[in-house]
Amino acid sequence: MADPTHDPPATRRVLPARALLSPAWLLALAVLITNDHWLKGADVIPAWLTGKLSDFAGMLVAPVLLAALLRVRTRGALAACHVAVGLVFAAIQLSPACAGLWSGLMGLVGFPWVITCDPTDLLALPLLGLSWQLLVPHMDPERSPLRPLQRSAVAGLCALGLWSSVATTEGDGWDDEGDGGWDGNFENVYGHVYLNNTNDTQLALHIRYRRGGVTLDCDAVAQDPGRLLTAAAFGEAEHWLLPARANVGVELDGPGCDAAWIAGESIDPVILFIDHGANKYIPRWYPGQIGTQDELHTEGLGVQFEPGERAQWIGGDDIRFTPRTDAPEQPASCEAPATESRIEWSVEVPELPAELLSVEAGLDGCFELELREVDLVDQELTPAGDPYFWYVCAPPQAMPFVVGDFISAEAKTGAQGTRELTLVLLDAGDLQPARDVNGVWLLDVRLLRGGNDPAFVGPAVGRELEALPAPSCPWQLHAGCATAERHVQLRVVGAQNPVQPGVPVSFSDPAGPGARVHTMIVSYTRERAVVDSGCADGATTLSHDIDVAVIDEPLL
Repeated sequence: MADPTHDPPATRRVLPARALLSPAWLLALAVLITNDHWLKGADVIPAWLTGKLSDFAGMLVAPVLLAALLRVRTRGALAACHVAVGLVFAAIQLSPACAGLWSGLMGLVGFPWVITCDPTDLLALPLLGLSWQLLVPHMDPERSPLRPLQRSAVAGLCALGLWSSVATTEGDGWDDEGDGGWDGNFENVYGHVYLNNTNDTQLALHIRYRRGGVTLDCDAVAQDPGRLLTAAAFGEAEHWLLPARANVGVELDGPGCDAAWIAGESIDPVILFIDHGANKYIPRWYPGQIGTQDELHTEGLGVQFEPGERAQWIGGDDIRFTPRTDAPEQPASCEAPATESRIEWSVEVPELPAELLSVEAGLDGCFELELREVDLVDQELTPAGDPYFWYVCAPPQAMPFVVGDFISAEAKTGAQGTRELTLVLLDAGDLQPARDVNGVWLLDVRLLRGGNDPAFVGPAVGRELEALPAPSCPWQLHAGCATAERHVQLRVVGAQNPVQPGVPVSFSDPAGPGARVHTMIVSYTRERAVVDSGCADGATTLSHDIDVAVIDEPLL
């Protein structure tokens, strides 16, 4: 008699039906049914966990069930069933087109799915390997034949497993006739508002929520959400196929306010913007489906089609805005002056003291410094490498160093995009900060980039600064970046006139030992309504973006 253990692995015989009676498969099936038909929407455990439970349990249930239904008899065919389940699952999580095709196929058998493409669900794929490890040992064909009662149990479990795999709660509001009728069994949806398909056919749409790196000034954005919230402010789309009169919840729980971008097939994009300060839209549960558009709640927004026309929206007039790309005319008083420029420097900062061999001012507002790093060896200055070029972009007055000076450089990076470069004049004898007869440093320059609040800049000059509001100036948008900003002016609190960009302004410490003069040169100032930290130049948070140079010298 042939020994099946000596057969090639792919041709070794298996009986998948036996595994349907194993404790592991039965437990996975119980979890799948309980989760899909009782836990989802019951607010017993977090919604994200109920979604993942179905995925994990399904990876244990589906491959063996498919193998049992197809009556496969070899390990190779069993492996193919596992691969097929994994490929289909991955396809509907990664591809909206595949998700739509799968929903349509399920609709043909009376169970259309509402699918969200969620790549994080692919975390369940390793469970296919666990399915193999746990269940293949139960498929040994050499065991005693199944008794009649066991065969009946297998048949029933096949039917139950098939039903549990296709009749998920996303689609159980459709009746068994498959005619689009409503039997009221859709699971409830959760959100601040919900979208409703008011039509008699399924509807494909997608929801793009605000990206986590995009921060909003709620008061500013509320003035014109349609223009200030560009497509770049929103993340990857969640794709939904809504059966007739079904709902999908939209959660907008950002701090202070939040927004989402809604569009779809024959649905022109709209922006939903909710200001939580009004406390009008409170997140809660809503029915998963409603019978007619007359049943829409105040928080419900319906999508309705008329023959041959694009979709029309019903409800939500106070939170629904049409995206706009128009650019209002910029008044001359709102234009940034020609003397304005950004402060910047080369990423690699000299690690050792350096001798300044040459200084060249470029037309772009940047200085090319030729440096040679030096060190003290036996009390003598010794070159520590070959000369090289280093670049600093700053107002002309912020580069008081001359050829022959020795300088040190120190760069610091703070939170939220703030950066600082300090250049100090050194004594050629000991490479320590050069001092006057009172021990006060002779010269140091601080270049501050990306300050997000005038109050943070003021201490550098010993004064309190404030930004002057510019409500009549339109916000300027950045192509491909969600940031919206406009030029503003700074002034010292209590002063009558603002500080002009590029114009030095000096402030003195009270007279006495150690007193210094702080010369401030404002280089760049912006107020921001929207900040996209992924592409913002300078500060990566609200509410301002300020570059300032400060030159400190002894008070004579």
